[in-house]
Amino acid sequence: MRFARGALVAALTVVMLCAAASAQTLRPESDPRNLAPTLGTGGPVGGPTGLFTIYDGQTLRRGEFTFSFGYSNYDRDPGNVDITEVPLSFQVGLSDYLELFFNTDAYRGIKVNNPRNLSSFYLPNSRFFNLPAIVLAPTGPNVGTQIAASGALYRPPSSQPFVPFPFVGGSCGTFGLAPGPTGGTYGFPGFNAQIGTPTGGQSNYGAAANFPCLGSVYGSILPGVVLRNGPVNSSVPGGQRTVDGPITYTVPPAYLPDAPFINRLYGESAFSTFVIGAKIRLTGPNNPLGFGFIPFYRFYADKANDAAGFNQLQRGASPGGNVGDFGVIFFMDGRVSRSVNISVNLGYILNSNPRSDALNKAALLDRPDELIAGVGFDFPVNKYFQPIAELRSTQYVGGRTPNAFENSPVDGLVGVRIFPARYMGFSAAYRRHLNQQDQSHFSQTLPSGFTPSDDPNGYLFQFFIGRRNERAPEYLPNQPPTVSVTANPTSITVCPRDPSQANPPDSRVQLSASATDPDGDTLLYSWTVTAGKIVGEGPNVTWDLSGVQPGTYTANVEVDDGCGCVAFASTSVTVSECPAPTPTPTPACPTISVSCPTEPVQAGQPITFTANVQGAPEGRTLTYNWTVSAGTITSGQGTPTIQVDTTGLGGQTVTATVEIGGLDASCTSTASCSASVVQPPQASKFDEYGNIAFNDEKARLDNFAIQLQNQPGAQGYIIAYGGRRGRVGEALRRAERAKNYLVSTRGIEAGRIVTVDGGYRETLTVELWIVPQGAQPPQATPTLTPEEAQPRPAAPARRAPRRRPRRR
Repeated sequence: MRFARGALVAALTVVMLCAAASAQTLRPESDPRNLAPTLGTGGPVGGPTGLFTIYDGQTLRRGEFTFSFGYSNYDRDPGNVDITEVPLSFQVGLSDYLELFFNTDAYRGIKVNNPRNLSSFYLPNSRFFNLPAIVLAPTGPNVGTQIAASGALYRPPSSQPFVPFPFVGGSCGTFGLAPGPTGGTYGFPGFNAQIGTPTGGQSNYGAAANFPCLGSVYGSILPGVVLRNGPVNSSVPGGQRTVDGPITYTVPPAYLPDAPFINRLYGESAFSTFVIGAKIRLTGPNNPLGFGFIPFYRFYADKANDAAGFNQLQRGASPGGNVGDFGVIFFMDGRVSRSVNISVNLGYILNSNPRSDALNKAALLDRPDELIAGVGFDFPVNKYFQPIAELRSTQYVGGRTPNAFENSPVDGLVGVRIFPARYMGFSAAYRRHLNQQDQSHFSQTLPSGFTPSDDPNGYLFQFFIGRRNERAPEYLPNQPPTVSVTANPTSITVCPRDPSQANPPDSRVQLSASATDPDGDTLLYSWTVTAGKIVGEGPNVTWDLSGVQPGTYTANVEVDDGCGCVAFASTSVTVSECPAPTPTPTPACPTISVSCPTEPVQAGQPITFTANVQGAPEGRTLTYNWTVSAGTITSGQGTPTIQVDTTGLGGQTVTATVEIGGLDASCTSTASCSASVVQPPQASKFDEYGNIAFNDEKARLDNFAIQLQNQPGAQGYIIAYGGRRGRVGEALRRAERAKNYLVSTRGIEAGRIVTVDGGYRETLTVELWIVPQGAQPPQATPTLTPEEAQPRPAAPARRAPRRRPRRR
């Protein structure tokens, strides 16, 4: 019970997390496989998306739902029982990973063909079969001491009067014995013994109660069955006499776990069993491997608390578990190909006991738990037609009332689904009980009086309809690119009188277009301008405005994706004439700038910063004082150029600021420049193994080769270490053998593989390293010196056998 509650809490937590996700991934239009709900019955619950009784790895997507009803006929033992159910279900998808479902039986009919094989037909209120039975001996003052101490007691046919539920206080009958004195040795006054109050067994998940004069000595309200009875010799006071007795019988009861209290040859019921649950997928919606689990709760409308409820259970409505049943099914499916899908299920159902308030809250039966397993194959030939085959079993496990003729059913199903539309369809299948209790079920001969089962055949039909989201088109329509353009600078000044005062001096503007294409198409750039000319091609060009009169001019760029879609963008630049120089004397202030690398510098490499002073006044001596935001100035302090050490600065930005001394106080005397420092690529160890078999080593090297193929610019290093007391040169030979396999078998270029004799360790060890471009190669790390290792001499080369000279 604790396990079931814990599993339910965990499942509800996952349900809430999945419900919060609102992702919507459309299924591709080219996928022929459609979804439908399971019909269930015969062990597995119906409702979750799947095949007939097997759950696949798919779930309804957000907003999709399905209504389903069906007709299912299947056979169960003991009793050669034929069960017909009309299940109704509803499913709704909350996200790509979660669907909720509800299921109930609108109708259930049970036909019992071999009633003598079932203990439920031996109860005192069975009108049609007053059968002999093996019951727990009655107790009380009016019961003979021999009978009270006998434990299991034979109840002859027609000796038990009709007693309605709840039985307690009713007559036990005469047991076929003549009345004797009260307290006698073998008899008791006729009809004076009564059916006693049950004792013990009040748990929802433990042993059943004891029912004197009514149930089995193993507990439960069900007695043992007598298949064959007749004259037997019995010892009585004063001699022996021939009495009616059991010939073939069972001490434990025999019951049908699906309907343990059935006592009608044909019982009918409706809306007695209900199931609610969720189907949770853990892998991505487009992953060909679907995996997840289905937690559910099954409960029953009819209970054994009064005569009306027990009457429904004796019609076969349900097992009547008092608190319901908790189950979890794990599912996995794999898309083998476009038209082949395999689904596997494994689960456990914790079943509760039927208890009765009318019988001192006694547990009428200790129900078995169920271990559910199955595999299914479906073949979506196209979006209309889907053949299906299933093999499934229900194994009864856990502590339970012994079942004299227990049968854990194994079913095989074959059938087809037809989808006139993706949201609607029909199912039809043939179902066979593969291990029914027929002649071949018993290792030798049938027990005398046992009626074998003779009809393992069943079938099912289903209709479902609902809503399905649109499918994603197989090919998306081409989408146009987007583009923006910038100019630097956006205004320039021309100075015919003094060209050196122009801004920029060469009258050129840098144009840059930034374009993206949703389809990843290759883009073609075309530039046009209203004045001047374009120098260069592609997204970055130069606009030459030399000789252009003052005014505002426009540059246009057209971006073509080559598939018929074009995008446009433009920018403007203003050209103005510089004003005439004024005679007012002004201090000569130079232009100060600092240049540095525009591309990121790897950590550990020096950065060079250079101060540029344009227009410095004549006759002044300039000084340079540098400060940096990070790192250390290694050289050049006091000069126009410095170098900065970037060791340990990976991921930071270094800003160098220079202060120029010797200028007029009104002039700007500082400038700075910033450069980014990035961490250099590092070599990484891909794998390490010891002295393993070459076939196992090949598997490691195959993975190593795949990684090298995925990193075309990287090198592979094989560092081998000889083991203590290994042979001389053993490490290099192992490294070369690995390299030869990678080159000759896996097709890796020999120049990309470097072998290293790493020295010695305790045991032979091989390390596989991936070294990206620009990364430092790995260094060997031996743990033993050659003197400590004491390697053995290399094995002598085998000498070729001498060939005998031919005879002439």
